[in-house]
Amino acid sequence: MTLAQIAVKAEADILPLYRGTPIGDLLRYQNLAAPPGTYVRPEVLLATCLEQQAALRVPEGFAIALHTAGASLKRDPFKVSWAIGVAGVSAIAIVGHDDCRLAELRSQREQFVVQMIEAAGWERPAAEQHFDHWSDLFEVDEPAGFVAAEAARVQSRYPKLLVAPLLYQSATGALTQVVAE
Repeated sequence: MTLAQIAVKAEADILPLYRGTPIGDLLRYQNLAAPPGTYVRPEVLLATCLEQQAALRVPEGFAIALHTAGASLKRDPFKVSWAIGVAGVSAIAIVGHDDCRLAELRSQREQFVVQMIEAAGWERPAAEQHFDHWSDLFEVDEPAGFVAAEAARVQSRYPKLLVAPLLYQSATGALTQVVAE
């Protein structure tokens, strides 16, 4: 599958699927500096990477945010369901970022192990076992592909909700829309 990233520099750049939805609003807030709306309940669940340093520009009350490894919701199904069933969100944004350090995680094994030994006081076998046990679950092969796949997985679980794969561009602070070509 070939993916494209579509920038949002004007209202017309927002994909028709997202216009008039909380995803369109998110893109307007982040990329177009739209004035904040007033919200009595959250409209969108934002899944962002735990290491993503950028603060997304969202008005108070607009979103529920979950910070997870790579923006993956695999380990948080009840939190997602709660956001829908109790908080009442109507959309989910899977927001990865272009400089994700979970990409090629296996290549960071030795650094991880050494840091767990030196900073956390672990023994080498425990640190190696810990990395080997968990790294497959958290590795991101390529950020755009990961958010597209995660959005498709979440969409299949919640077929009536709008689920959008987005990618934060660290150099510009903009969100791009990720679509299959």
